Amino acid sequence: MMINIRERILAYGVNSLKDEELLAVILGNGTQGNPVIDLSKKIVCNSNGLDLSLEQLMSFNGIGVAQACKILAAIELGTRKIQADSLSETVVSVDEIGQHLIKKIGNAPQEKLVTVYLNNSYHVIDEKVVFIRTVDQATVHPRDILREAIGMSATQIVVAHNHPNGSLMFSKNDQEFSLRLKKCCHLIGINLIDHLIITKKTFSSLKTLNLI
Repeated sequence: MMINIRERILAYGVNSLKDEELLAVILGNGTQGNPVIDLSKKIVCNSNGLDLSLEQLMSFNGIGVAQACKILAAIELGTRKIQADSLSETVVSVDEIGQHLIKKIGNAPQEKLVTVYLNNSYHVIDEKVVFIRTVDQATVHPRDILREAIGMSATQIVVAHNHPNGSLMFSKNDQEFSLRLKKCCHLIGINLIDHLIITKKTFSSLKTLNLI
């Protein structure tokens, strides 16, 4: 089975593999009476998007400390790769920004507010996580966003934040913040292109809903 998986990687690339097959490659071997692909399927089926702890992994028959550490390291490496990804310095659309941010913050367990900074030609200058919500934190202020914009001479911005609960609905606070930000942007000559709500699979636009 492992030979077939390796042949598929060589022929079609690693992105052709299913989750359980990727996990099987990481584990390498199963145990007697528990083939690696079957073990991998059990782990995938009994996890929430591979959100697993060391203790949870070791609860599976055939997974010891070494194998559990391999899996956690691979998952963490993938997470860091996503966090390191950024939009190219080319002309981008709101849809491209939304699709990019689905991968970047769509699965984040905490609410994050990201700002994408652009110039007049819609070329991306930079993107920054401006805010991560915790229990004892207040909401973000427009100045936190605009300070960065002024520093990099951005003339346009797109703001977005994820909803870990999967809702695409804007709250009253979301709209009030967007209107306040838009007013502040106008005062210093910056265009607020849109405010997006990001979930695991899609996004919604406050501009499209005529809320700003």
